[in-house]
Amino acid sequence: MLKINSDNYLKVWNNRLMHENIELLQIPQNKLEAYKIQADYEKLSNSDLFGWKIAASSIEGQKDIGVDGPIAGRLLKERYNKPGTTFSLKKNTMQTVEAEFAFKLLNDINPRDNDYTLDEIIKNIDCVIPAIEIPDSRFTDFKKTGANLLIADNACAGDFVLSNNVFTDFKAINFKNFEVDCYKNNDIAEKGIGSNVLGDPLIALTWIINELSHLQITCKKAQIIMTGTCIKPLKVKVGDHIVMDFFELGKVDCNFI
Repeated sequence: MLKINSDNYLKVWNNRLMHENIELLQIPQNKLEAYKIQADYEKLSNSDLFGWKIAASSIEGQKDIGVDGPIAGRLLKERYNKPGTTFSLKKNTMQTVEAEFAFKLLNDINPRDNDYTLDEIIKNIDCVIPAIEIPDSRFTDFKKTGANLLIADNACAGDFVLSNNVFTDFKAINFKNFEVDCYKNNDIAEKGIGSNVLGDPLIALTWIINELSHLQITCKKAQIIMTGTCIKPLKVKVGDHIVMDFFELGKVDCNFI
């Protein structure tokens, strides 16, 4: 049985960056311990923290990883990719793609005792960007590991793709009813809507900022926050070409080998 300490998980994360997969046995005893383990992943990046992601912000996402509520994870710059990037599925455990709204922060948002309101969060958004996440886990049976271990596993954070389309004029957008179409090899594969993301991607954004505030973590200016999938996580295989159509926000795509 592995002891609970950062080094064990850092080894796994390091192997993850090299697309290796290791099974762990020990479960963190609580959420705070899990997030403390996750925090050490930043030490393996050569850059400042790129941002944050939410896993399981939709019912389908929760089913996909076997949890009953959202969890937060870190985005490292090394996992950022441009549209059209080709990814190998050879050692990806989950082999799914997700369509996500990504928000860039305008200012630092510091921890405080009382929760931030939705209006306060909106005032601190610089822009919105269409995104794709290719999640991954080091656990072959990730649906049965539990939330604490998945938090320690960085909330299944994998590679992600950000569109070249950046929109600063977003305040008139109805994110709750915003539709997204997912195409696989030119055929419609899934249809999503913003309300799948904790009822509204802006509500999801507010949730994660308050979650991090409770953990005494500052969300920093220019960080990207991906709010979780608005489609049912879509299975992919070698040879697939995926396009997420965010309509007036544009498209973002990737390929798999």
